[in-house]
Amino acid sequence: MSENKSMSSIAHRINKSYMLRTVRVLLLCNLLLCALLLGVWCYASEQAADRFTPWRERAITWDQNVSLFKRIDTITYTFETQDGEMHSVSDPDYFSLCRRAMPVLLIGELLIVLNQRRAGMKKAQKLLQPLETMAETALEMSRTRFDMEKLHTLENAIAGVNPDVPDTVLQTGEQELQGLEKAVNDLMNRMRLSYQEQTRFVSDASHELRTPIAVIQGYADMLSRWGKDDPTVLEEGITAIKSESAHMNKLIEQLLFLARGDSGRTRMTMENTELSSLVKEVHEEFGMIHPDRDWRMQADTQVFALCDSAMIKQTLRILTENAVKYTAESDTITLRALIHKGMPALEVQDNGIGIAEKDLPRIFDRFYRADPNRTRKTGGTGLGLSIAKWIVEQHGGHFDVLSRPEFGTRITVCLPQKKETSSNRINT
Repeated sequence: MSENKSMSSIAHRINKSYMLRTVRVLLLCNLLLCALLLGVWCYASEQAADRFTPWRERAITWDQNVSLFKRIDTITYTFETQDGEMHSVSDPDYFSLCRRAMPVLLIGELLIVLNQRRAGMKKAQKLLQPLETMAETALEMSRTRFDMEKLHTLENAIAGVNPDVPDTVLQTGEQELQGLEKAVNDLMNRMRLSYQEQTRFVSDASHELRTPIAVIQGYADMLSRWGKDDPTVLEEGITAIKSESAHMNKLIEQLLFLARGDSGRTRMTMENTELSSLVKEVHEEFGMIHPDRDWRMQADTQVFALCDSAMIKQTLRILTENAVKYTAESDTITLRALIHKGMPALEVQDNGIGIAEKDLPRIFDRFYRADPNRTRKTGGTGLGLSIAKWIVEQHGGHFDVLSRPEFGTRITVCLPQKKETSSNRINT
């Protein structure tokens, strides 16, 4: 009984750490959303009343005599017009709508936290399962005849282990205890890896969110200094701010998708899906968006798979978008639906820059970039392939990746098979 209570206490502490990280990310997203809503309203108000100009006096006020929660309805934005007069605008309906939407947002985030608590608890219990097994084994050993000297040796060895020190292992020197040593050492390694992955994910997410904010701040400073008198600087600044805002919005959406997936909130609707139709749809979409590439399609008709068609289509779009990023104009990108090693599959192949051999094992890691500078220029977040991997793994499928630098990349998504397929082919 005491061992179970101890395991439960450890699991609760691990889960608490997961939840605190989730709450911090949600709070940061809320602050960014509030700042964005207020900034958009101020910009739109200036455009409607006069014309937005970076260099002018501005002030935001509200009624101090109403309750703190309703002060948002009384926000007034005052700015100087081109004629030198002070102009004030307010929009109670807009801010009242924002205020009413806040409880819905908070309830949604509360549900995310509660789901994270439940999913995190299951994950922690699964992580501690080997330790619980070890405790049960030790209890069973205590009920049998056992060399007390070896037991004391084991107790002293466990007491001397510091899991916070890298590469620390349990060593007793006893042949009969090697199985127990291996179980403890494997558990500590998994706990270290899990902690490192969580720490790296939170750190990378914070860094990725900080980067567009820093860029926006930099261009805002540039606009305040030179944008008033230089239309070129003004246009460049506004374009950059819009681009970084879109990048930040995409990053937040991808983070929320992965968070919902990790907490078990994303549901799959499995259907018997014909993959060739998905390939044709994505082929047509990207052919219109990027006509500068040489688009080709090879789709075996009647290739069926048991899958969520929307999720698999999202995966195909992610792979195709990556192919566009790392190919030049007139390069060839081929989309396929086929039977690959006895499994229904989707495939994206290009003759772009390729991937170095040392980078191949990590391309599906979250925020991993083989070339961070080049990826940043192409607008990537480092999460696309991670999302694709999560979706495919939820389907019980896998990836086959073949790539060589300067020769191109071929990524194949293999899915569970539903029905027999025929081999008629459509080539374009």
